[in-house]
Amino acid sequence: MKRTVLLLTLLAVSAFCETQDELPTILVEEWGVLTWSNGDPLLSSSPPVETPFPTHPDQMHPAVRAPVLYFNGPEFTGTVTVRTDNGSIFDIYPPVPTEYRTHKSCTWVADFAYSRNAEYSHSRGMGPGDWNMDLWRVEHAMGISCLEGWYEKFLYYETAPDNTSFLPCSPGTESVCEEYAETNALVIRRRSDGVFYSDCTLGDLVTGTDMEYRDMDPDGVMNIIYQWSTDIIDPFQVDALWRTWAPWILRDHAGEPAYASGMVIYMIPGDLTQRLSTITVTPDPEGPAFPVEVSRFLLVAVPL
Repeated sequence: MKRTVLLLTLLAVSAFCETQDELPTILVEEWGVLTWSNGDPLLSSSPPVETPFPTHPDQMHPAVRAPVLYFNGPEFTGTVTVRTDNGSIFDIYPPVPTEYRTHKSCTWVADFAYSRNAEYSHSRGMGPGDWNMDLWRVEHAMGISCLEGWYEKFLYYETAPDNTSFLPCSPGTESVCEEYAETNALVIRRRSDGVFYSDCTLGDLVTGTDMEYRDMDPDGVMNIIYQWSTDIIDPFQVDALWRTWAPWILRDHAGEPAYASGMVIYMIPGDLTQRLSTITVTPDPEGPAFPVEVSRFLLVAVPL
């Protein structure tokens, strides 16, 4: 009898595990660019508007410009929390009630579904500066119905890290540890005789290895970034990133004194992205416990 009960228990546990394994995965995809804006580091999704920029290197600080989050997989209800222990989080969109945000975190409570059940939020009178909202609305992603009637295809935030010393390469870097020496890099250099680019590694850059520079070619630069993004985020999201940032990467950065000589662009290694921010998705406990996978394509644009 005891053996029968034990066998039935094991079968029940096995069936439960198989059911859990069969649940589809919620896929969260994010892209953004870390730049030194107004002298400060900023992680975001769009280039800065024209503002006075400090020229002294001691005044430079980073910011991640517009990380944009997309969701695919099973439809669900739940929360999405972005948190940082390195700086602050701001410019949250869609906005969240005061009780769902702090200086270092914000939480969206929302329904995620492919069927569209509301008008986009900009029709409600929201005017978020120069954000490229239509460009960032990727049709292949789920729609997001947030509190207070907000509806969008993406979530947005910005963060300004206090410390970027963990990055393999940042302003003033003179060496790169062996672990990240083979990280792919794109160098855009402005000289008196024109603008040139080179596809290399961070190790090549800091060791002074001879690098082949080519005349600026938008397609060549675009192809490098697209190659980096393979199997990380959806191609339609890379399209949104490139169409947002191409003018600044190819031309407009020259208007910022910090970038007057050009820049080094590389992808932040996956094991370091949480030093900027963390993303937690929690499905409603009353619904299926869908597993969650987060895939982040965050670039750094370091002034030369």
